[in-house]
Amino acid sequence: MQPYSEPPPPVPPPMMGAPRQMARGISGHTVMLLAGVVIGILVFVGLLSLHAAFLIPPPGAAPPSDYTNLIRTLGWTAVVSMDLAVSLTVMLAWVVGAARSDVPDASRRGIFIFATVFLAIWIIVGSPFPIFGRFL
Repeated sequence: MQPYSEPPPPVPPPMMGAPRQMARGISGHTVMLLAGVVIGILVFVGLLSLHAAFLIPPPGAAPPSDYTNLIRTLGWTAVVSMDLAVSLTVMLAWVVGAARSDVPDASRRGIFIFATVFLAIWIIVGSPFPIFGRFL
């Protein structure tokens, strides 16, 4: 064997540290986005059902059972959807406001205020009107 006239090429250094592993599970940001979509869908379904119940004209004579059942179904769909949307909003506000330390204080206050106003408006709109007796 002949001696080398030039030194061998340098060897690249090994990788530093362990390779990064991909995070498993769903991130908090994704949960917030999905919760927003779910709340939006529930509000849409609730308001659509509520408006449909009021916009379907009653028949001229005594209301038949089909009409009454349709109005009841639309009313209950509206009430249940809106109640779920309100409860998810309040729950999400408490989870984000109490648990997430990376959310600024102004955002936390905004989330709490939104949940409080949404709940108050739904209670004001939903409870005192005797129209909801029409759904029962």
